[in-house]
Amino acid sequence: MPLTQAPAQLNFQCFEGHASPVLWTEVAALFSATFSADPYFEDPADLAAITDWGPAQLAQPGGRLVVAHLDGTVAAFALSHGLVEDAPWQEILALALAPDARYRMAGPENVVVIHELAVAAKHRGRGIAKECVRRLLAQRTETHVVLGVYGQATSAHAMYRQWGFEELGTTKEAGSPITLRVLGHPLPWPAAGNP
Repeated sequence: MPLTQAPAQLNFQCFEGHASPVLWTEVAALFSATFSADPYFEDPADLAAITDWGPAQLAQPGGRLVVAHLDGTVAAFALSHGLVEDAPWQEILALALAPDARYRMAGPENVVVIHELAVAAKHRGRGIAKECVRRLLAQRTETHVVLGVYGQATSAHAMYRQWGFEELGTTKEAGSPITLRVLGHPLPWPAAGNP
């Protein structure tokens, strides 16, 4: 009788305020692999710095990290924080949004930012990213969520649009040719099994 291999177990962990340095090292490896590849081509050394700034983002009000483990490794992660203490994101919204946009009128205390989302290439297309976001946004007190997508990341942009995110505007970092598309979605986020 042939032995059958048990299906891999997908486990999610949620952290608020703090996560171990060992976990951040694993997150950094996935972050570097994801964003140094096509279509981003970012510098892996710069990406590895998430072990420095990631914990600071997590420690902000509203900071939350969701990590998906599969086969004993980090298969995906999502990182969010509130807008109140994030001056760069406040500036992005000020530049990208129309003066009457409801995300601006909501006030910084009512907006959460999805700062990063990454899934290992071999695990994409399984709904892991969407589940990370669902857990990231569960039981939030904010009324809106925003995120940024680089102009060249057309697949990621299409995914967020499919999830119901709406276009809020675009902006460019000073001296950079790269466009950042700003997307938003009202909260609460739909429960599992809902579109």
